[in-house]
Amino acid sequence: MGTSKNVASPDTPTWKFALAVLGRLDVAAERQNREIWRSVEADRGPRAIDDFSHPALAAACRLASGSSSVHAALHSYEQHLVDQNKSGFAVEIGRRALARAVASQQGAAGFARELFAEATSYYASRDLPGLVGGKGRVETTSAAISLKDDLKQITRAMVRSAGSPAADPDGWAAYVGNVVRKLTGAR
Repeated sequence: MGTSKNVASPDTPTWKFALAVLGRLDVAAERQNREIWRSVEADRGPRAIDDFSHPALAAACRLASGSSSVHAALHSYEQHLVDQNKSGFAVEIGRRALARAVASQQGAAGFARELFAEATSYYASRDLPGLVGGKGRVETTSAAISLKDDLKQITRAMVRSAGSPAADPDGWAAYVGNVVRKLTGAR
């Protein structure tokens, strides 16, 4: 996330399918996206949903709806994180998603789309650079960047299909569960 160092996905069976299809020229980006999220869910279990369901992210969703100042929204979010003594991957990307949603006046729905798009980008970025130029894989760095952009767009569309996010903690948690089901292809 924002560094030049890529920490690869864990070398565990839960990531084997995602790594087998990521960057493959003969595998649709939609399938690559689904396998990434299936691996996230298999690897993290219920914690994957718990991380994205945290009340701090519900607060960010509310801030995205009611803020017109990126600075003010981020300040409020930071204060909420301090009050909750919360840190971690999901709340960190929540900061980025909040800034983008407020800056573009996308509201709560935009926040949700950007939150999951940023997570998808992160998960793909862990391994994609090491696959560039491999047999049957994306051939150039530009192609890898394009694929990552496609994955983010696919994620945004899947999140959009989940409907409008609820900004209260319980509603947000239910919404996140629905989004993850859509991303993994679960019914």
